[in-house]
Amino acid sequence: MPFLTTTPLTERELINKALNNEGLKQLSCDSEITRLGEGAWHCAYLIEGEQLVLRIPKRIAYEKEVVFNRAELTADYAGTKAFYQHANRTGKGMCPEHYNYYVSEELTYTIESYVGKSIGLVGQTPEQSKRYGREVGEFFLALEELDSPIPGIGYITVGAGGEIKGQYEGDLSAFILEETEEYREEWEALLESSYSFNKEKVSRTGEELIAARSVDREKRVLTNQDTSPENMIFTSSGVRMIDPFPIIYTGTSLAANYVFNYQTLFHALHNTKRHGKNQYHLLIPQLKASAKGFVEGYTNGSKQKWNDLRVEVYLKLVTMTHEHDQLLKQECLSREQMIRYGTKEQIQERMKIFLKELEEF
Repeated sequence: MPFLTTTPLTERELINKALNNEGLKQLSCDSEITRLGEGAWHCAYLIEGEQLVLRIPKRIAYEKEVVFNRAELTADYAGTKAFYQHANRTGKGMCPEHYNYYVSEELTYTIESYVGKSIGLVGQTPEQSKRYGREVGEFFLALEELDSPIPGIGYITVGAGGEIKGQYEGDLSAFILEETEEYREEWEALLESSYSFNKEKVSRTGEELIAARSVDREKRVLTNQDTSPENMIFTSSGVRMIDPFPIIYTGTSLAANYVFNYQTLFHALHNTKRHGKNQYHLLIPQLKASAKGFVEGYTNGSKQKWNDLRVEVYLKLVTMTHEHDQLLKQECLSREQMIRYGTKEQIQERMKIFLKELEEF
């Protein structure tokens, strides 16, 4: 497996270089290598004696060569460290307690606490999925009680002085209002399109929900955009969250991201290269149960939270439908788009599903 390094080392030699850098005992032979798995961007190894997970970035991700970028890698890893520390202030024990990273052209890695073996989504009953989903919903609600330790809005970047911050400055309400107008434009474009669906009903629903979007009730929250089942460790003692994609934004929007993904998107994308191996179309009861549990945990009996969340879920559906429409209008798809969304024929079929959901919302 080619790694993101300029040093011609074997797998064990590279692992040992990282372990030595951390002051940990090195492996004496290849049989001591415990491979936990291979994601899109990293290979993961269990360091059994210390119960740590070592991740080393790959040179090829999504069929494309990765170019070493110190600033991007530092922002990614520093953001993860900040999120883990922040997440564990909720008292939910959701993320690894220990996390460290190192970035150089010769050696780049992350190392964190091992949180246990996952039963995966396929090993769950819908009742278990609902329980796990409720735990994540409660966690997202708890994040909203904390002030973001990082300034700014948006994804994490590295400033001129090496500090991490959100990529934008400004007032959150202004961002929400601007984004709302973008959602409205996408919704109007769908209503003006040649697609056949109940536009009168979608128009009524959209007018009501877009106008009701929460603005003044929102605050800046350091939260996580990537809560796919691949990044969740489902254990007998509860669910754990790893490999996040931290973002500073409204908590309701990112909570809705979870609900929309589990309720609709993941199984709709089952025939893509990105999600094909997960066989999500065979796990719809678990996915939907997880979304239902999340809503219960996140809203905690509050009608206002439920209404605000419902609006955001609708907006996720609108923008994903619009994105599929835009893909179909392209003369040809890029390789990255095909990995994520599939062929135009598959996108066309998915478009029908989304339009149907807009009608029924």
